[in-house]
Amino acid sequence: MALHKFEITDSKLEHNNWRFPNSIKTRPLRELDDEDFLVNHKIDRSYDDSTVRFKLLVANAVAANLDDTSALPLKPEVFTIVKQQGWISDEYEHMWRRDGGGSAALTSHGVLTFLLQTPRDGRSFCSLSLVNRERSHCGGLYVADERYSLNTLLASQQYQNRHPKVPRDFAILPLNILVHHVDETLSQVQKLSREVTSTEKRIADGDIKVEDNGDYKLLNRLNLEHIRLQRRSNFELELAANLIRYIDEYQRMWAQLWEGGTSYIEDMKEKIEQQMRYSQQVQKDLDILPRRIKNQSKAISNYIVQRDNKLNIQLAETNKKIAEESRRDNLLNLEMAAATAQIAEETRQDSAAMKTVAALQ
Repeated sequence: MALHKFEITDSKLEHNNWRFPNSIKTRPLRELDDEDFLVNHKIDRSYDDSTVRFKLLVANAVAANLDDTSALPLKPEVFTIVKQQGWISDEYEHMWRRDGGGSAALTSHGVLTFLLQTPRDGRSFCSLSLVNRERSHCGGLYVADERYSLNTLLASQQYQNRHPKVPRDFAILPLNILVHHVDETLSQVQKLSREVTSTEKRIADGDIKVEDNGDYKLLNRLNLEHIRLQRRSNFELELAANLIRYIDEYQRMWAQLWEGGTSYIEDMKEKIEQQMRYSQQVQKDLDILPRRIKNQSKAISNYIVQRDNKLNIQLAETNKKIAEESRRDNLLNLEMAAATAQIAEETRQDSAAMKTVAALQ
């Protein structure tokens, strides 16, 4: 898999009015013998503006997303280096192997780490291991498809943490992943809700497709989509809660340096909590969908029962008519048999009479 790298300095952010560039560009990762991106972090205790603050190893999820989830989509030599350098952890490797996704905020030996991975369901996908290395830089591994590209998430975005003493953090990336995910889930839940509403109206009007189990297949598809979206919604609520833990831990780690206020922390937490509220509202819509889908299944079942009862009544009436006609045919046959017997008797008598006449002659 082709790997790319992204990095940006304080000076670039400041010269762009503390915004990320209008177009986020990445560069191919060179051969490791010629590459210092993974191992040289340009630690500068003086906070020189030229110091690289954010750096990511970027992989495209189109090839990574579902063929082989047993291992990260990295060449063995790259994997060894990123593991040694602490870009990824055992916990991140475990998360990668899970299809359900998840997130976590971790602190160990002065290193603050944030992990996230969207559910692996064949739709949009991203996976992030983000490490805050004390005063040096924020960096990690980011695997994503085009719907979660860095350009989609960061281009022209305002960077808020301009505190002169506290080390930079890269929480804007997982925050924007959360915002994008909440918007995406809302759009898909609205689409599902409209489809359920359309199905409800059609079934209420008696337009039911029972041939080849048509509507049962439709309701099963809607139910599976609801399960998928429920898992997505649960993921983003967990992501929001872990982001708040991450921000709290980031504030705690540098408590002595937050001179002049913590407006950035408060602003970030408000933005995260806002997305959490949005997600909770969507969950309320998701909560009523199973009952609506189940009601339509019951309506179809009732329709089929009523149809079958009507057909059974019609069949009984038809059988009754057939039985009556059969009884009439039997009576007619009996009458015909009696008439035939009478004719035979009369024929026999006529034959005997003719023999008597012939004998007299």
